[in-house]
Amino acid sequence: MLPSQAHAQRFADVTPDYWAYNFIETLADAGVTAGCGNGNYCPEALVSRAQMAVFIERGINGSGFSPPAATGNVFTDIAAGDFAAAWIEQFFADGITVGCGNNKYCPDNSVTRAEMAVFLERGMRGSGFSPPPATGVFSDVGVGDFAAAWIEQLAADGITVGCGGGKFCPANQVTRAEMAVFLV
Repeated sequence: MLPSQAHAQRFADVTPDYWAYNFIETLADAGVTAGCGNGNYCPEALVSRAQMAVFIERGINGSGFSPPAATGNVFTDIAAGDFAAAWIEQFFADGITVGCGNNKYCPDNSVTRAEMAVFLERGMRGSGFSPPPATGVFSDVGVGDFAAAWIEQLAADGITVGCGGGKFCPANQVTRAEMAVFLV
């Protein structure tokens, strides 16, 4: 999505020797994130589904994009004035998410690596894209598992090599540092 390059440190909690430093700085340079507040990025904090909507939509549309005002009528657990409500409704309108079930979005739930694979691929390719059937690339992702085809497409696109040892770790939750790497 974005080229990683050398940067001047902008976040107090992400020093130049941090493993994802250049990715985080690249994301900030692109206007996709301004951090988590008080001059920090919070790299080890988990990404919520609400934050994911903002990350992906800004990644797709650029830092100057502002979604239309939220209506509060898309998901039963998202009111028009909630954090990221407009971004979440745009996420839905773009066909990147249908929520978490029962007309809910679950904005405070942490995003798993499996969910993130679906969100990233739909964000990059559009809502009409369907990946080819899974073939068993990762030892911990069965071909019939939720998001298996999406996970394998993410690997085929060169966005991930998994979490090590031939595994993807689909149930692991995504940190803000990992999200920066996946987006960049």
